[in-house]
Amino acid sequence: MALEDEEFEDMIPIYAAAAISDNHDHEDGIDDPTSYKAATESPLAEKWDTAMKEELDTIGQHQVFGDFMELPEWRKALPSHWVCKIKRDGAGNVQRFKARLVCGGNHQVEGIDYQATYAPTARLGHVRLALAIAAKYDLEIHQMDVCTAFLGVDLEEEIYMHLLQGYFRLLQNGSRFNDPRLTKTSWKMVLRLRKSLYGLKQSSHVWYGTFKEFVISIGLVASRVDRGLFVLEYQGIVVAAVVLFVDDLLIIANEGLIGQIKDQIKKRFRMHDLGSVSFYLGMNIEHNREHHTIDIHQHSYIRKILAKFRMDESRPVATPMAMKLHKREPDEEACDPTIYQSKIGSLMYGMTATRPDIAYAIGVLSRYNHVQSNEHMVALKRVFRYLNGTKDW
Repeated sequence: MALEDEEFEDMIPIYAAAAISDNHDHEDGIDDPTSYKAATESPLAEKWDTAMKEELDTIGQHQVFGDFMELPEWRKALPSHWVCKIKRDGAGNVQRFKARLVCGGNHQVEGIDYQATYAPTARLGHVRLALAIAAKYDLEIHQMDVCTAFLGVDLEEEIYMHLLQGYFRLLQNGSRFNDPRLTKTSWKMVLRLRKSLYGLKQSSHVWYGTFKEFVISIGLVASRVDRGLFVLEYQGIVVAAVVLFVDDLLIIANEGLIGQIKDQIKKRFRMHDLGSVSFYLGMNIEHNREHHTIDIHQHSYIRKILAKFRMDESRPVATPMAMKLHKREPDEEACDPTIYQSKIGSLMYGMTATRPDIAYAIGVLSRYNHVQSNEHMVALKRVFRYLNGTKDW
């Protein structure tokens, strides 16, 4: 026990994803920490410690970690890191603090560490279609969240992982997950993964296969046009639907049947039952049963991306596009391609979900993702200005 936890941490390979953070200043001043160190040194360190301990407890319950051993000479261990995220509702209010232990899947080798990675998710167009059917036939629309979708699914491959950040400190603070084989002098040892973990390339694939096998066993079938949509038929008529988007479920059925479907799912998976849907995949959903209508909007998401790119105080315009764009000339100054592409990606989600009015503008601007100029950036900012004036649509 000669090593301090901080010294021990320096010896553990850490996976750091290279990406532009979508973190921005919220009205309440609470932002997501960008690293394990930032979380443990923040004013909310106690809450993040609790979230990490809960994650370790869940990992222990699912028996994700197998043998603790020396790394075989012919294998390579994967690093890991903590991802801390504040879960918010549609109005941006803090609901809970969530920590995930994520494995560095970008170090995996195809054919050795994983085979298949494909996992279907429901298309947003089919989500809207399911909501429209529910509105027309006055059906219940409930939302459920799988607590640990990627944990607890058996792995066929032989995968090893280095020890995780903060393991000993979290144990001393009361995590129920413990392993007497681990000591501070055993930092050269690795963990063999018995079951899937977040970050592995095959995690989503094995999760989808597990969920699909289960829902088929209770009578649902996968749609032929969208493998993320499962339907229950009775005498040739669809009487219920389950929409799967990674680990978020949307269940549509009448009042009696929806309870039966949810009960069966709860028996198989650990779930958060969120009741009648109001906020799903960044979309606010308002179901008017009396008038058989559903209103979908992304007010909070639009405000979020406006604030992220410092366009929330921009002057609104009436149209998203007002000029014909040209290719950048060889001697013309280029703008930052990373920022340009990040803005396009943020707008594209809003476009595909609830804002088809910006589809043409995004389609044109996307052609210049790799050859953009300041002229293109000005045109892109115009889309944000348009959204600033129509954010409450």
